[in-house]
Amino acid sequence: MEQTDEREKNQQQFRQILSTYNITQAKAAALISRELCKTVNVRAVRAWLARADATTATPCPMWAIVALKRATQKLSSTQDKTKNRGTK
Repeated sequence: MEQTDEREKNQQQFRQILSTYNITQAKAAALISRELCKTVNVRAVRAWLARADATTATPCPMWAIVALKRATQKLSSTQDKTKNRGTK
């Protein structure tokens, strides 16, 4: 039961980041890969987002969430700097 709760929590967190930053699964895979200097493909992201009863489902690892959060923070920081340059 505890594993199921953690699995759902991680999946919800991952989905929330994708939604908040309007990121596709492919973009998420690229951002995580860049952040970790390790290849993460779109199939892995799809498996993390799949229904638990799907044959391709894999629990979303916490390291992927952390990497995606870091990457999106860098993205939003870069976007803020770009916006501020335009207003000066």
